[in-house]
Amino acid sequence: MNDLIHSPATTPYDHDKYLAFELNGAPYSISIAIVREIMEYIEVDKIPMAPEFIIGAINLRGLVIPVFDLSVRLNKPAQAITNRTCIIVAECDYKAQNITVGLKVDMVTKVLDIPAHEVDQVPSIAGQFHSRFVYGLAKLKDNLMTILDITKILTLNDVQLFDDLQQQHKQLSFELPLDADSNTQFEET
Repeated sequence: MNDLIHSPATTPYDHDKYLAFELNGAPYSISIAIVREIMEYIEVDKIPMAPEFIIGAINLRGLVIPVFDLSVRLNKPAQAITNRTCIIVAECDYKAQNITVGLKVDMVTKVLDIPAHEVDQVPSIAGQFHSRFVYGLAKLKDNLMTILDITKILTLNDVQLFDDLQQQHKQLSFELPLDADSNTQFEET
């Protein structure tokens, strides 16, 4: 069963442009159609009891966005933050819900044009390789590049966590009204 919700005529993978990035020294990409922005890595607020691969959340122009450590989610070691570490803000449809997530990557490298006929499915290796997160493998001049399917990285528990974060943010916004005179949320004593 396909969990993606798109119009029947198009998916993010019908486009030939992909954002390439590195994780643990290996090349990966995602469809440019789901990328909303690329930002310098900023401090992320921790979320108690979140899975290990969810670093925390950021407030991006009033929207609370959970941030995944994509390396950890792909069962690779977490990498140290450097001056090249980025957060890719991506938007995707998951079970009829529009989800915005941040993806921590080691560095963004470029935008690639990859024709659909140059993308192959991941070969099955007698059940020994779990390719649930992979959309396909792009055949480049010198190597293969893994194209990830971000919607497959999400689980129902993650979506519930996102909903809870948004509700808490909305509730907090209502509980801390702005002081009309000072334009701050805190009253001076």
